[in-house]
Amino acid sequence: MNHLLRVRFATLARNVIGCAAMLAGLAAAASIAQADDPKLKDNRSLDQAVDALLKQHGPGLEISLWLGTSSGEAWYQRNATAVRPTASAIKAFYLVVFYDRYKDQLDQPLPGAAKILNDDNHPAISHFTEQQRADIRGELTTATVRHIGEVMIGKAKVSNPVYNAAANLITAVLGGPEALTKSIRQLDPAFKTVTARRYMLRDRKQPGDNEATAAAFAALYQRLATGSLSGIDDATLAAVHSTLLWEQDPKQGARYSKGGALNSDPLTRVHAGWWDTPAGQIVYVVMTEQPAPGGSDEKAAVEAVKAISTTAVDLNKLLVEAGRARQR
Repeated sequence: MNHLLRVRFATLARNVIGCAAMLAGLAAAASIAQADDPKLKDNRSLDQAVDALLKQHGPGLEISLWLGTSSGEAWYQRNATAVRPTASAIKAFYLVVFYDRYKDQLDQPLPGAAKILNDDNHPAISHFTEQQRADIRGELTTATVRHIGEVMIGKAKVSNPVYNAAANLITAVLGGPEALTKSIRQLDPAFKTVTARRYMLRDRKQPGDNEATAAAFAALYQRLATGSLSGIDDATLAAVHSTLLWEQDPKQGARYSKGGALNSDPLTRVHAGWWDTPAGQIVYVVMTEQPAPGGSDEKAAVEAVKAISTTAVDLNKLLVEAGRARQR
């Protein structure tokens, strides 16, 4: 990325507000306390550290991991080509297509929003309650393209239905899940495993989950980190950067990310993004999934959600620490 573009991205990112609380859980995951551990520079030792976390978690968890720089092959990867549920992490792909489609109207109301949101039978909104639909319409009907993108990513303080309805509205104006899938895959051959099958918060079984591979997420964040996503102009890339979740640490650098979580079956946690550090850029992806516990044991369900959340954060922490160790 050229110097002027990097400065532009950084300037826009400093204007980001409202995401501190959402990022609090992941801030600890970026700790560099173990960055000098020489074992983190060795993939065999890193595999052993991953295995130890999985053993601590218990049986049934499937994972995909990717760690590297903003260009080239991975430093470390594990099951990176396995297709897994994405939860809301897929919204980063949606954001690029959406901003590119409306790049000349980012600060204008989204054309066609009212028609979609006022149709109680539209699949983007029909599964919400009457009160939720009222909240969604109040937030999104006359919102600008940029604000809808920020709501979808999680930058705005809104309810979970509104947060997910923003993604649904974007999906609808882009032609529906099938058309959106096609648009994402046309961006780059590396995105061929990304599939949008359903509107957010609708049934996951039929027509199926929104899915991707860790390798696809890694390719997206490599392209975004370097400002080299083919066909996307600099201004649109800058808008994407400023909309992603962002945090700045004076020693660790800046992080751009979008994760996702689902507590239905299978339980899903995804952490993905990149760190822009003084020593260079680190791209990381953690995808986890596990069958939800059966039956009506509420305590077991709560513990399972807690366990996958903790393990995903620990895996993310481990990857970032390994990345920082390899920069030294």
